[in-house]
Amino acid sequence: MRRRGLIGLAAMAPWLAAAETVPPLSDAQVLLFETPHLAVLRPPLRLEYSFLREEDGRTPVRDTIRLEIRAAEEEGRRDVRPEFLTGPRALHYPEARGFRGNPLLLYALDRDARELSAATGGSMGWFRNRIRQSLVTATARRVAVPFEGRAVEASEIELLPFAGEPRARRYQERRFTFLLAEAVPGWLLAIRTELPAGEAGGAVREAIAFEASQPLPEHAR
Repeated sequence: MRRRGLIGLAAMAPWLAAAETVPPLSDAQVLLFETPHLAVLRPPLRLEYSFLREEDGRTPVRDTIRLEIRAAEEEGRRDVRPEFLTGPRALHYPEARGFRGNPLLLYALDRDARELSAATGGSMGWFRNRIRQSLVTATARRVAVPFEGRAVEASEIELLPFAGEPRARRYQERRFTFLLAEAVPGWLLAIRTELPAGEAGGAVREAIAFEASQPLPEHAR
């Protein structure tokens, strides 16, 4: 089985830097990076997310992401051990220690920057920076979404970070959508990306979506 190399948490620094910018932060930055998504969780537990990739003319790809949540030394913070996808798609991130927010946001954005860099031959840092810069002016829109058989309040953030950027090639029209709701364990309901069909290829859609929260025995590792 082909394995991706370990990616250190240092790779997360560009996303964290966006949250540490001198105030005022945008609504999107606060919601994604400064909100204590994990604080009310009662560890130990596991958060499970589905992954779906749909591309015109290809068989859909389905996979799973799991986050094992445990109490950290500091009150209100959590240690998070990720299993980000499986088999040949797996990205092996180390444990995120002492987090308040949901690190899945960081992992997903890091993966996207890597995938875009590989697809275009461009700099991973450039894609990261474009996403980060788009968050500076992004806003959060209040919406109602279905969750566990009822409608809950959520916040929706949409980004078009590569619009008008020739370096992004066909990905100039790639749209990111984030859905967060306090009613969802870990807050993160969905991360979606959409790329419309064009001369260079068919439409591509990816989605990470919350599936379940499961308690773990204290000794499980």
